[in-house]
Parts: sequence; structure tokens; C-alpha cells
Amino acid sequence: MSLGHERQIKQQPVTEEEEVRIGVDEWVAQVDRRRQQRSGPWGQFMRRWEAIPASWRVALVALLLLTAPLVVQSPPVLDALNLTDADFIVRTGATFLIFSLLAVGLTVVVGYAGLLDLGYVAFYGIGGYAYAYLASDFVATLGITENGIHLPSLIALPIIIVITAFVGWLLGFASIRLSGDYLAIVTLGFGLLFVQLAMTLTRVDVFWLDRSLDLTRGPNGINRLDDLSFFGFQLESTLAYYYFFLLLVGLIVLIVYRLNHSRIGRAWRALREDELATEVMGMPVRRLKLTAFAMGAGIAALAGASQAAWQGNVVPTRYNALALIDLYAMIVLGGTGSLPGALLGAFIFTVLPEVLRSVQIASIFFYGGLVLGLLLWLGLSRRFLVVLGGLVAGGLVFKVIADVLWPGLDAGVAPTEGMVLNRLVQEWLVLPANFELVGNIAIGLAVLLLLLVTVTTRRWRWPMLGVALYLLIFAWETRLVVEPAVTRILIIGTTLVVLMIVRPEGLLGKPRVTVV
Repeated sequence: MSLGHERQIKQQPVTEEEEVRIGVDEWVAQVDRRRQQRSGPWGQFMRRWEAIPASWRVALVALLLLTAPLVVQSPPVLDALNLTDADFIVRTGATFLIFSLLAVGLTVVVGYAGLLDLGYVAFYGIGGYAYAYLASDFVATLGITENGIHLPSLIALPIIIVITAFVGWLLGFASIRLSGDYLAIVTLGFGLLFVQLAMTLTRVDVFWLDRSLDLTRGPNGINRLDDLSFFGFQLESTLAYYYFFLLLVGLIVLIVYRLNHSRIGRAWRALREDELATEVMGMPVRRLKLTAFAMGAGIAALAGASQAAWQGNVVPTRYNALALIDLYAMIVLGGTGSLPGALLGAFIFTVLPEVLRSVQIASIFFYGGLVLGLLLWLGLSRRFLVVLGGLVAGGLVFKVIADVLWPGLDAGVAPTEGMVLNRLVQEWLVLPANFELVGNIAIGLAVLLLLLVTVTTRRWRWPMLGVALYLLIFAWETRLVVEPAVTRILIIGTTLVVLMIVRPEGLLGKPRVTVV
């Protein structure tokens, strides 16, 4: 190689990827860039969506939420959804917004700071019971006041937030040296203790009175709470509460977003990744933990007090372990540490189960979801057409073989629930006389086969996928289509299991690269 050629090579500009960056592991950076590359229809959709300016995306989502109650209450939409109660849809939307608040607060504690807080729902309950004390006649029964306490909402809500945030700070202070499983056990005990106290503090003896006090009214809860009111305007209708909740979600999301992109947000993420390294770098780990606990507790209290005012009561069962499981499922499904993911997870777990109450709509979601899931996984490719076409053809061949070799096998009469599509599919299936029992078995086998499909890379995974889909369709048409409650649980549960295997970072979470 000549000297002139060497000079020519040295004078070539260095690209951004080739430039050596101090303090950056180039191998990890390259792996991260490769994992961030998206392919297929879902990847294309996400790239186009993220290409839209963030302000436009927020404005679009806000516009949809603002106009949704007005659109869904129109007669054509109600007829299409086969609904007669327009207020039901608005109530579902208000529930979604309350759980969005809770999911955002849990994202601060778990997603940003990395603290496994299993007592989070207790702060939700403290907010509700505190509002019951400050905005109802309940205190009059304790002999403290004659007519109860009816604080204005502008005073009651800040007091509740501050008190509950202080309780969260105390819980964090008591468990400041714990992490991981130990922190989870302590906070879980706190959550269970709150529910137990709310159920049993009905006969409390105090030394200055000659009678027992009922502090919580046990399983019946506290009723007839005041509605929220601001500047002389009282929230009475579900629609008014819906828009108030929407305003709260917008404000809290904005605050958390700005906080996450500040110094404390970056410190929280450092704490989540490596607590020891964060402390060595001189960051106040103790203060960061306490701040995360307090902020998460304050947001949960705001949601609890607002929902208590909307419902007009508080009951202990609203704050049990099932609510905690739902909240964690929301942020895991949406993507831990992702604000949009928390909102999406809340939407899926609150709105989708209500939509699935209608057999017609549920069937559209079921079959549309099967096709869309295959399309997102396999793309619009020959393999997608082979799997889908093989499923249809294989079902027809199986029906012909069953009629020839075992004429009495296809003797069942399927339920008539559903629409034309359901009846066509039922004619395509082989339905034995005891299809209810077989349907129960088919559900378990279908889930098992789907799990095997996601973990194996062999060629026979595609025939196994076709069998799993056939079993899912069989279970849907014979059992689940007439049992909406079971349908909702199984569809969401199966989706979660498969999603966590295929995409462990969640729907909108960012993939992480770990160097072993």
C-alpha cells in the first residue's frame, strides 16, 4: 500500500457509528441499536407513529378522550354496540381514568425508582377513607362533631394527598434498608394489614368513652359521601366526573413526565439499574427512595379520594390484593417505566373486559385478534398465508375424516349465540356431543401448545401453532362464547402469558441489553 493511499484513508471522514465515544461500551451500543430496529407491520406502525411530533400525538389522544363520551352516546353507536345504557360507557371510561392515575403512580415507584412496592393499593384505600372522614356525616357518629365534617374539595384533596404522602414516606423510612424480595414482603404486609383493619375496626374501645367506636363500618363501608365541588360547581353526573378525572390524568402525567426528564428522574433510573453504583456516584439514595414512595402514595391517594367521591362510598374489598394484581399487570403489559404503556395497560384491563361482555363484539375482537396477531408475528409473508390457509384447510379435512371414520363424533349442537361468523365457524368445527367438557380440555391444551410454539425454533412449530389455533377456536365457540366472564379472564390471561414470553419488555417498553 502506497503512502499516498494511506493518507487518503486517513483523510476519510469518520462516521458517527465509527467514532469512538469515551465511556461507552461500543459492543453494548451496537447490540442496543440492533434491538431497537423494528421490522414487520408493527415495527412500521411504531416508526411512523413516533415520527409524528410528540405534541401532536398528545393532542390526538386528548382529542379522542375528550370526544369519546359524546360519540359513544349517540344512538347509532349504541345500536351498533347493542347497548341501551349510554351512561355505562361513560362509567367505563371514568374507571379507566382512575386506574390510569393509579398506574402512573405505580410507574413512579416501580418503573422509575425500581422499588417493588406491594402495599401500593393501601395508599389508594387511605385516600378513599380519608375523604370519607373529611367529606361526610360519618364523623358525627363518632361523637367528634355534631354534623360531621364537610370540607370543601379544594381543601380536602390537598390535605389527603399530603397526609398519605407522609404515610408513604414513613413506610419508605421503615424499609429504607430493604430491597428486592424483602421490600416486597414488608410492603405486602402493610397492604394486607390495611385491608384487615378496614374490615375489623368496628368495635374499638377508648379510655375516655364508655362505648365502642365503629371506625370503618367493616365490610359495609362508609356511604353517602359528598360530591366534589369547585368554585361553586358541584360534580354530580358521571360525565362531569369523567372530564374531571381526565383533567387529573393530564396534570399528573405532565408532572411525572417533566419529573422523569429532570435530575431526580435520571437519578431514579440510576437507582433502578444499580443501587450500589448510584450511591458510589454520590447520589442521595435514601432521599430518592423516600421521594418515590411519597410521590406514588400521593398520586394513589388522589385517585382513591376522587373515586370515593364519584362512587359515594368506600368499601374494603375495593383495595384488596386483586386490585394490586390488576395494577401490576397493567404496567407490566404496557411496559414497565413507560408512561404511555401505563395508560395503555389501564385501558386494556378496564375497557376491554367491558367490551367483551357483548358476544358479537367479543367475536370480532377474538377472530380479528387472531389474524392480527399472526400478521404482526409473521408479517405479510408466505408463512402467514400457509399457517392461515393450513388452519382453514386442516379444519375441513379433519371434519371430513371425522364424518367418515367416526360418524357419531360430530353429533353436538353448538350454541346459537353470536353472529353469522360464529355460525359459519361452528359448521367448520367438529363438535362432539359432550363439547362442554372437551372445550374445557381444549383451553388448557391450546395454552400449552402456544407456550411451546413461543419457545421452540423447530419447523414443526408451525403445525403445532395451527393445532393450537384450532383448539382456541373450538373452545371459543363451544364454551367461551356463552360465558363472557370466563371469556374475559382467559383471553386477557392468555395474551399476557404469550406476550411476556415473546415481548418481555411489554407493549410500549424499551428493550434492555444485559451484559453477562
